[in-house]
Amino acid sequence: MDSADGPPAAPPARATSARRRSLRSSRHRPGTAVLARGRQTAESILDAATAILIEEGPARLTTRRVAARAGIRPGNLQYYYPAKHDVLRAVLERYLDRALHAVETRVAAAGGSPESRLQSALTALLADHESSTSCRFFWELWALAARDSTVADAMSVFYERYWRRVVQMLLDVQPALRRPRAERRAALFIAMLEGLTLFRSRRDPRVLPLPDLEAELRTIVEILVMKVS
Repeated sequence: MDSADGPPAAPPARATSARRRSLRSSRHRPGTAVLARGRQTAESILDAATAILIEEGPARLTTRRVAARAGIRPGNLQYYYPAKHDVLRAVLERYLDRALHAVETRVAAAGGSPESRLQSALTALLADHESSTSCRFFWELWALAARDSTVADAMSVFYERYWRRVVQMLLDVQPALRRPRAERRAALFIAMLEGLTLFRSRRDPRVLPLPDLEAELRTIVEILVMKVS
């Protein structure tokens, strides 16, 4: 497949079509979070859900507990997010929006050669790994996704969107890759980044058990992206 408009060569696992349509709907119920107060309430709900997931674990993540932590009634929460999976989907979307914005800001500021833009993007992505909150956030979500199909579907949508943005980033950095190869390499790029979190200490994720492991990753990523033949 060489066409940019064709189906992806190696997409991540897909959610069912019905669930995917639901998961791809707007972040919150249409008509909510339009005014400043509504946006603040929506953000408070997502902050509360994230905190519960990280501090108390997935077993304690219920809409009732999220509402209590956000300081609102359960019925008010359901006005914004009808079900728990809607809350989780929105949490993931917000996380990805922020992460991609950080990457795009660093890449735009870097300018220069394709190699420097790639390394700037990688720096932004790796910086997020140094947050114990971010690492625990995904450890808990991965665990929850193994038991809850709606969470697994939300994670699938999250990673597909992430993957598509990385594909475009690789093509921007190295157009000679062309889309089919960029799609495969984007999947490997994400797999290496996500896998690195497994080597980070739960007490201090900035500490890696092997010296120069991050530097080695940077070298591998540059070869993965810049090498065309």
